[in-house]
Amino acid sequence: MFKTTLTKHFRLPLLQSFILLFSILYIWSNTAFAVDFIALEHEFSGKGSTQGAFGKTIHLAFQKDIYVSDTENRLIQKLSPTGEFISQFPANPETPTNIFNKPGHIAVDAIGNIYVCDLTTHHIANTSEPKVYIFAPCVYKLSPTGELLHTYFVDPVDEKPWVAIPAKPMIDGDGKMALGVQPTGYDRQLRVAVNAEFQLYVLDSKRGRIHKFDTDGKKVLTFGRYGAGGGEFDKDASDIAIDARGNVFVADTGNHRVVKFDSNGKFVLSFGRKGRNVGEFIKPIALTTLPTGEVLVKDSSIFRRKIGGLPEVIALSPTLTQLTESTPNQAELAETINNATRPQYGPFAHNPIAPVDITSLNRRLRLLEEAEYRRYFDDSYSDDEDDKELADELKRADIRLTLLHNVISRVQKFDNNGRYNGRIIYETDQLSEEKHDQTFLALDSSGYLYLRDTSDFTIAKYSITGFTIKPSHMNGFYSTRVANLSNNYLEDYEDIDFSTDVQDKLNQLELKNLFGWSYSLSERWHLTILDELTYAEQDERYITPAKEEDSFDFETQALENAFAANLKFITNPNPYRYKELNFSVGRVDGTTDLTQDALFQEQNKQRRIDTGDASSTVLELNWDIWSRTNLWLRYANLNPAETSRNFIRRFYDVSGDLYEVFGSRNEAQQFLGEFTIKF
Repeated sequence: MFKTTLTKHFRLPLLQSFILLFSILYIWSNTAFAVDFIALEHEFSGKGSTQGAFGKTIHLAFQKDIYVSDTENRLIQKLSPTGEFISQFPANPETPTNIFNKPGHIAVDAIGNIYVCDLTTHHIANTSEPKVYIFAPCVYKLSPTGELLHTYFVDPVDEKPWVAIPAKPMIDGDGKMALGVQPTGYDRQLRVAVNAEFQLYVLDSKRGRIHKFDTDGKKVLTFGRYGAGGGEFDKDASDIAIDARGNVFVADTGNHRVVKFDSNGKFVLSFGRKGRNVGEFIKPIALTTLPTGEVLVKDSSIFRRKIGGLPEVIALSPTLTQLTESTPNQAELAETINNATRPQYGPFAHNPIAPVDITSLNRRLRLLEEAEYRRYFDDSYSDDEDDKELADELKRADIRLTLLHNVISRVQKFDNNGRYNGRIIYETDQLSEEKHDQTFLALDSSGYLYLRDTSDFTIAKYSITGFTIKPSHMNGFYSTRVANLSNNYLEDYEDIDFSTDVQDKLNQLELKNLFGWSYSLSERWHLTILDELTYAEQDERYITPAKEEDSFDFETQALENAFAANLKFITNPNPYRYKELNFSVGRVDGTTDLTQDALFQEQNKQRRIDTGDASSTVLELNWDIWSRTNLWLRYANLNPAETSRNFIRRFYDVSGDLYEVFGSRNEAQQFLGEFTIKF
């Protein structure tokens, strides 16, 4: 089917250039940006109540082995580094002697003692008939085998109230009538960390305090306060960690930073601010210190990669617009190539469709995304059945409209003085039925990352690798289309009988292959490549029985490859100061052979041979210099500029001799620039 004359004119797209560009980006990303990826080590756990399975709310601690506090099941389990069950405390959580009510945050010291936050009732000394108990948050210290060694309180629990306060009747452990006092914040969450000297630090963020206890359980120091200044943190501070030198680091969630104290509670420094740039945070939620002195910080910032669905037409230009989330100028880039190099009529003409409103589509996708986000993350979002049904329908619609939808999260690395050292990024595929609901769980002091599936409660352990190109990081699609059209026309001209004066048989074939590929180099660098290969042919036999010498055979074959690539860098991901830089390349190479021969060669050897080619390149830069200022530059080498092909036509007379050659060559170079300021 393919002719030699087709392939000899056909040139490959700029693939080699992009391989070189990608290699440069590889080196650049591996050095300048210090981006690391994650690699799956193994999976373990699942939904259950014992023997390595857990309930919905768990907390992890690490000291060679993995320790897990399970809030719903009221127990602590010890697992091997690979997740195999070792033991649990208590052996039977249903026993009346189980001291756990709502075990929460957990820490383990160097010899295996366990510190777990919980809620308990404490008998106020010197109260009887009835006894008075006070509800209070606490920290239990357990031996490596699970025996209770000590109970730490951050609130005064042995002082009698000096004023009348409400109390609820209750039955104590002896089966006698008693009274229970529930002060404000009695069930608040605490966070714990242990230093190398086995001293316990308790973060009581709701009170704006950190309490330090010695090995005997005596409170020796209280420091910190509510606020946003030096030595202060917000009431939703979410984690605490201690390095090898005894420095204390607090994830100051509400202030979007990390606060550092020395071992004596003296404020040292804070680092980070609100934002999505490197060294910035959106609500830091977890941190850990490494033996190297580095600090890993996980925040809540997410970077979404949503790629809209392809329109029904398989022309490259609207596809490029969808896949690169282009501005209107970038859409024109692809349209310029498309219109300048494709035939405007005949079997190879581009079939127009209704214009795709890209702005409206992207806006709709964002609304769908925000609705889903509110459903899962916004406490103020109503959660009744109607809203759930609506959210599910929006999710279904979102999936139908979306080819790829990845959420990229990151963990940033800092030295001991808060200087940014790099970051670790990982992707969650929102269209994966198995993996779409993986959420962050924990970091350990060896730098391993733990994610948890919120559906089946499976835990996945990931190691940190350097910048690598892996299939798991890639997203792509392939689309193929076959179109065949056959027509047979019989015509009888103006005479008194019905007979065939003209018979026209026409067959048209089109084969199209579209390949798309995208790769997130980091949470802010994104590469998209598209390649569309089209083969088309037409065969027409025009027969005139009355005058056979006028019959002819018309054959056309065409091959075209359209290549487009977009490299996007989000220079500022802050939605209110959003800026991005786009560099796009488009290339079209095409060739067409057309032959028209007299059908009955013994009567007429007249024929025509056309050979045509096209090769066009467009380069475009779209740069938000400032958040309200945009620079757009385009260079285009359009060859041809006004037709679908540059043709050379050869005409042969009835004897088969060449008598005329006609050449058509047209080429244009364009440079366009546009500078926009938004007020």
